[in-house]
Amino acid sequence: MIPYIVYSCACIFLLILKTAVLSNFALFNNFYDILLPVVLYLGLFRPLSQGLPLIFFYGFCMDSMTGGLFGFYILVYFLLFIAMRWTIQFLHARSFLLKPFIVLVGVLIENLVLFLLFVLFHRNWVVSGSFLHSVSIQLFWAAITGPFFLIAIDYTQIRFSDWLEEKVSMERKMENKRDRIS
Repeated sequence: MIPYIVYSCACIFLLILKTAVLSNFALFNNFYDILLPVVLYLGLFRPLSQGLPLIFFYGFCMDSMTGGLFGFYILVYFLLFIAMRWTIQFLHARSFLLKPFIVLVGVLIENLVLFLLFVLFHRNWVVSGSFLHSVSIQLFWAAITGPFFLIAIDYTQIRFSDWLEEKVSMERKMENKRDRIS
């Protein structure tokens, strides 16, 4: 239960960061979806039973906050989660060769799904230069910051797991002492 609470708090923090802080700076206008590295991390390193509910929660939060096509983020996050689960069958998830490209591929897939939805639902839509410009800037940001986000999430997860295991072991020791005393 505790990991769900921690990841949910991280989701809310990242949503606030994206909508309230980063949106005020012109430099970050075309920044990629900030929850994407978390979704990719969950797909690579967390079990299906823990990652899937969080993915749907993240997607619902993003769909509610953005005001775009409802279900877009749920769909994208689910597809990326499944793609990462499939990827770890063939590649080692902790490979240093994989980390630089994971977020880049995630951003590319997210924009590809957006492009396909526009083509399906807006038949007269033509790919504009601003869409391609936005995608290229998002890919640039993903190439620069993506590996660092994944490393930071991994480091935080490991530290939190160690802290939680230490706390649980201390509680067990205390229970054993109480049981011996009584």
